[in-house]
Amino acid sequence: MTSPRRASIVHDIVEDLPAVFRADRAGDLDAVVHWKVTGRPDGGTDTLELVITRGTLTASLEPTRAARLTLTLGPVDFLRMVTGNANPKILFLRGRMKARGDLGLTTRFPSLFDTPRP
Repeated sequence: MTSPRRASIVHDIVEDLPAVFRADRAGDLDAVVHWKVTGRPDGGTDTLELVITRGTLTASLEPTRAARLTLTLGPVDFLRMVTGNANPKILFLRGRMKARGDLGLTTRFPSLFDTPRP
């Protein structure tokens, strides 16, 4: 995640998120969630914006809305989490993922996606 391919990897993940989103589990949830993935080669952070409204998900690499929940984690933990190789609750409990905002949404958020299981 420090190579020049990082941008395309993150872009592909954003493009694929709607395909693994479980609208049936979202119900009437209306929320904006930002994932901040640290450790970019230039020292910056990639911010992914997920907008959940009326059972639909829109994902973008260009945040335009205020987040109800912001999750911050390193690039390797991010990849492990979105591929089903790390449990987001464990990452949070071990301090590897930070949450700011609606902490109640933090516990519900992982269930909104079907991720591969190792």
